[in-house]
Amino acid sequence: MTVVDLINAAQVGHVRRMHGESLRSGSAGAVELSIVVPTYNERDNIPELVERVSAVMEDVAWEMIVVDDDSPDGTARQARMLGRHDPRIRLIRRIGRRGLASACLEGMLASNAPFVAVMDGDLQHDPLLLRGMVAVLRDGRTDLIVASRSPAAGSTGDWPEYRETARRLAIRAARAVGSIALSDPLSGYFALRREIIDGIAPHLTGAGSKLLLDILLAVPDLRLRELPLALGSRMRGESKFSPRVVWDYGVMLAEHRVGPISGRLLSYLLIAAVALIVHGGTFWLFHELYGLGVGKAQLIAGTILCVATYGLQEWLSYRRSGPWRWYLGLLPFLATRTVGLLATLLIARWLVALGFGMSVSVFAGAVALTWWNYDAVQRYGGFSR
Repeated sequence: MTVVDLINAAQVGHVRRMHGESLRSGSAGAVELSIVVPTYNERDNIPELVERVSAVMEDVAWEMIVVDDDSPDGTARQARMLGRHDPRIRLIRRIGRRGLASACLEGMLASNAPFVAVMDGDLQHDPLLLRGMVAVLRDGRTDLIVASRSPAAGSTGDWPEYRETARRLAIRAARAVGSIALSDPLSGYFALRREIIDGIAPHLTGAGSKLLLDILLAVPDLRLRELPLALGSRMRGESKFSPRVVWDYGVMLAEHRVGPISGRLLSYLLIAAVALIVHGGTFWLFHELYGLGVGKAQLIAGTILCVATYGLQEWLSYRRSGPWRWYLGLLPFLATRTVGLLATLLIARWLVALGFGMSVSVFAGAVALTWWNYDAVQRYGGFSR
């Protein structure tokens, strides 16, 4: 047994000693509330989260569904160890797929409870609010209740200014897409009736990290309530905010605005625009500066275009894990693009023969290759979810 295993076992034992009676009493009977916790590298936070929830939910029959995206730090193993001693802790380990919103949705659909809640695993969400959420949902006059971080109700804690600015801009963008009544539609802490998620799940994009907004845009006429939330400080682990989060958010809004297929095509076209610029620069470098022939320069530029397309998509959207993750799909991607690369050469030569200029002919071939890449990006780069 490793040192990490010994530490994990000690943490599990601490949770059992602190809440042994509540564990035994909560193991029987129907579950009223399923708490879905999406995780990625939150191993050290899970035992304390279970302890905090147990301390404030003694009079509610609850379960916690940890949905882990195959965290390399052993989060899934930690959750499984806890679940061996507390049947209220369940684990869904996802292999080969990532995304906070889709993880939450998968956990909610795995629940049999009448109410489902979503909260983060980083200890920034106060579990005490769960009691108020359950009370409101029991009343029957509310479909969805949200813990709000808006200045009028709660706070974003010690967030840096750029995070708060990004949040405000994201809310403005969301309201430009649909009618949003909540002051904090980007909250990751909310609860609703499970029957609602059962009905609307096929209409959700599952993209990005903002499942609440996805729900609000899909069903704008829900009966809503808000509770104030003062966001706590992250004690362990790292923030998941990144360019990928911003990209996924834009894809989700685009899909609600113009439809799933058009939204994914639009996001790909943004990647393709950058790749075409790279192609033009590469062709100029090898043809004009190094003096290579049109065919060789076009072949090199086309290969670089494919690598740039795949690389941008990998960085922004798809999420493989491990040190070799970037290369796992590159070779299959390039292999399927061989026909497209040859087609670009033929198109460029054909247009030159028809009397078109060199620049126009080469650009037309690059555009054809970019369109040819779209299918491969979906297959190896991951627009489809």
